[in-house]
Amino acid sequence: MESRRWILIPPAIWIVCLFTIQILGAFMAPDTSEIPSECPENSNNCERLMMSVNTSPEALQSAAMDWISTQSGVSIESEDATSSHTVFHSRWFMFPDDFFVETGCTENGTWIQIHSESRLGWGDMGVNQERIDQLVEHLIETPFETSEC
Repeated sequence: MESRRWILIPPAIWIVCLFTIQILGAFMAPDTSEIPSECPENSNNCERLMMSVNTSPEALQSAAMDWISTQSGVSIESEDATSSHTVFHSRWFMFPDDFFVETGCTENGTWIQIHSESRLGWGDMGVNQERIDQLVEHLIETPFETSEC
């Protein structure tokens, strides 16, 4: 009987960790769904990228949302024609990562800005950069109709 109790300890610890991460993640959620202006100073869990693509902002945002919808552990917090805020959850402990995409026009053409940031912890083991790289790869492979802003 005593040995059976020990079997229950690891799942119980995992469940407590899940609840703790979800509670802390809710407290650390951004106040708005607007893309942050920059990564926090000395952050090891935040990545940003801005690039130009020769298409309309709406088509670019739509392609980004197509990629996001194929990812696992995703919940869309907000979305419109040119911006979105999505939360990715890691597989085992469900750590929340905020993922922002914003598109727009300048006199030089259409731009996309991507911001990926972990809510909890000091480092992200490269997950945020990898997520941005995968989206960029998807956008490069997507055929867009040429369009002016």
